[in-house]
Amino acid sequence: MALLPPLLLSCILVLALPGPAVVTVGGVTFHVTNKCPFPVWPAVAPNAGHPVLAAGGFFLPPGQSKRVGAPATWNGRLWGRTGCTFAGTDANAASCLTGDCDGRLACNGSVGAPPATLVEVNLHADQSKGSSYDVSVVDGYNLPVAVWTRPANRSGDCFIAGCAKNVNAVCPPELQVTTSGGAGKKATVVACRSACLAFGLDAFCCRGAYGTAETCRGSVYSRLFRDACPAYYSYAYDVAAATARCYAQEYVVTFCPSRWGDRVAQV
Repeated sequence: MALLPPLLLSCILVLALPGPAVVTVGGVTFHVTNKCPFPVWPAVAPNAGHPVLAAGGFFLPPGQSKRVGAPATWNGRLWGRTGCTFAGTDANAASCLTGDCDGRLACNGSVGAPPATLVEVNLHADQSKGSSYDVSVVDGYNLPVAVWTRPANRSGDCFIAGCAKNVNAVCPPELQVTTSGGAGKKATVVACRSACLAFGLDAFCCRGAYGTAETCRGSVYSRLFRDACPAYYSYAYDVAAATARCYAQEYVVTFCPSRWGDRVAQV
C-alpha cells in the first residue's frame, strides 16, 4: 500500500456515518497586516496550555504583512502595540505607549498592559465544533482591528468590522491615556481606558453583585465604545457584540482597516 505524502497527511478527512464529515487540519495561518500610517508591534499571548506564536511579538511597518502559523487548536489573543522605543543593542530594552509587555519586543507569552484592543481566538481542529473569534475593548481601546477568514466570507458571519469612529478622538478626559507632545505642544490621546480599568468599580467590571448578565447592563462609557465600534465587546456581557464562529485555515487580522466601518474596503 502506497504511503500518503506529508502534505496530504496534514489535512485528514474522516467520513462518519451517519452524520456530517469531520475535517481535521494540521494548522492555520494568521495574516497580520498593518494599514496604519505608523508602525505597529503586534503581540500574541496564548491561553494556558497553548504554545507561544512568533516569539510573542514582532515589528510591522506601515503597509506590511506577516504570516503567523498556529496549531489547529490554538487559543489566545492578539493585539497591536504602539509607540514602542528600542534603545541600544538590547532588543528587549523597549517600552511601548500602549499594549506593552514588560518592555520586551518578543513578549514570549506575556499579556500586554491595558488598554489595548484585543482579538480573542478559540480554534478547533474539528470543523463540526467550529472555531470562534471576537474583538474586545472590555479593558479599553488603542487601535481599530478587523478580522475575517480567507477566502473572505461576504455573508458577514465570519467578518468582524473595524470601527466607525476613532475612539481616541471621542474618548472622555477621565478615560484618556495621553503622551506628552513636548514643550508647548498639546498632549496626544494614544488609548482609551474602559470604565472598569479607569475606576475599578464592580458595576463597571461586571463582578460582585453585578456579576451576571441580568445585573450588568453596561454604562454610558460602554455605550461610547459600542457607538464607535459596534462589532466589538464593550463590556463583559455585551450581547450585541459579534462573535464569529467560523472554520478556516487562514485568518486575516488587520490593524487600521482602510476605511473604518467599510467592509468592502477591508476585505
